[in-house]
Amino acid sequence: MPAHPAGPYSTYRLFEWCMATMMILIAITLIMPGDTMERAALKPIAEMGASEENMALLFGVVGLLRAMALYLNGHINNVVVGPKGAYIRAVCAAAGCFIMGQLTGALVFEAFKGSDAPSFVIPVFGTLAGFEALSVYNAALDGVSRKTRLGKALDQLERAVG
Repeated sequence: MPAHPAGPYSTYRLFEWCMATMMILIAITLIMPGDTMERAALKPIAEMGASEENMALLFGVVGLLRAMALYLNGHINNVVVGPKGAYIRAVCAAAGCFIMGQLTGALVFEAFKGSDAPSFVIPVFGTLAGFEALSVYNAALDGVSRKTRLGKALDQLERAVG
């Protein structure tokens, strides 16, 4: 299998790249002028005390850290990066799962509180939280496999092949 254009270790990490990009773009959206959190779908989250600045900082830091870990896993010799990049990815995916889970919970709580209709964003955030949990598992498994002799040999073989 030829190397992926995003790097030799990015073949099965496209959802992680998607989430990292999405988090960075959400942070940019939140710092733009205007009150994004007052939109109908996000109003319950704003009412629970989340400010746009705090949300932008959280999304931006997690997204940038995750993108950096994905890039390093994909482009730098794995002996230098080691399994640490995979564990950074796992921690960032756990943070993303927590954030998306909190957003889902806030909107579900608001739906049961007596609003007219539940938000259409509930299944979106819920699905993202579920797949982020799967990304935590995959990244941690990747970190563990790279510590073994077989994992190191596989890394050397992949580098030699291209």
